[in-house]
Amino acid sequence: MKRNVMIIGAASAALALGISACSSKKATPATPAASTPAPAATTAASASAPAASAPAAGGATIASKLILGGPAEFQTRVDGIPGLAKNYGVTFSSYKVLDTGGPVTVAALKNGQVDAADLFTTDPSIAANNFVILADPKSDFAAQNVLPIINKAKATDGVKKILNAISAKLDTPGLGALMVKVITNKEDPDAVAKGWLTSEQLDTTGTDAAGVSIKVGSANFPENVLLADIYADALKDQGATISTTLNIGSREKYVPALKDGSIDLLPEYNGSILQYLDKTATATSPDDVLAALQKVLPPNLIVLDQSAAQDSDAIVVTQATATKYNLKSIGDLAAAAS
Repeated sequence: MKRNVMIIGAASAALALGISACSSKKATPATPAASTPAPAATTAASASAPAASAPAAGGATIASKLILGGPAEFQTRVDGIPGLAKNYGVTFSSYKVLDTGGPVTVAALKNGQVDAADLFTTDPSIAANNFVILADPKSDFAAQNVLPIINKAKATDGVKKILNAISAKLDTPGLGALMVKVITNKEDPDAVAKGWLTSEQLDTTGTDAAGVSIKVGSANFPENVLLADIYADALKDQGATISTTLNIGSREKYVPALKDGSIDLLPEYNGSILQYLDKTATATSPDDVLAALQKVLPPNLIVLDQSAAQDSDAIVVTQATATKYNLKSIGDLAAAAS
């Protein structure tokens, strides 16, 4: 999920937030299929295109009865239809070209035009519509775990304790719920951050970070600002002297700031920062991505514990579809249809 633009599914198509911080799978603002012709490979079926592989031998699968929707590129991306077939033996009946994780895709899933969709894991529309994210245990989609990247000189034992405690509590559904508050309900990100710390009993005052001065930064999109506020507020509660520089921009701007000490701490996504630092990286699982990342970090920087929270591609279904077919992971779609 190397995002340049984050499209918030619960908002209108006009709500497009410019992002260059995360991943190139969101390389351009989402555009409904009706307004842009599909690529040559998919033009023959502008509404639905046949899936790229055949159902598993021995009979119909659950997936072979369902329609998948998403961006045009998902039909040929390594982790798209080909990856689902290779890693899980999953083949859908057809593919409907929609937008890139945006309001057109959300509406199509909600209204039953498609049965499953490629969305992004912290999209507020997932929680707002009670959609179900299917687990990806074989890491078809590369890991994008949230974790702190920090200047070594500022990473005292107390600072590590505070930030690692935050990572231990963050998960994808929880982060998605926080983004509903920030994006859909238009609540102040810092107020949401403080509320979350209180709910997780991470807002206690103390001296674990006393005597440490830390400059906290963020990329220029709401989720990263929220995470930076969580880090800053927790450290401040434990005695750190905190200053913030939020909405800095893309990695081209904030990575140099981390290197030269203009910024000490920033929330990151393990897969995206790995790809930024090492264009040849091939790791996909959370542990492999973390191990590879630790080898290519600039010498003055370290990453701390990664959280379970990810903002990556996901195959998403409605609660009704998940219940009907007993779906919990992508692999369940390869089961024989009853």
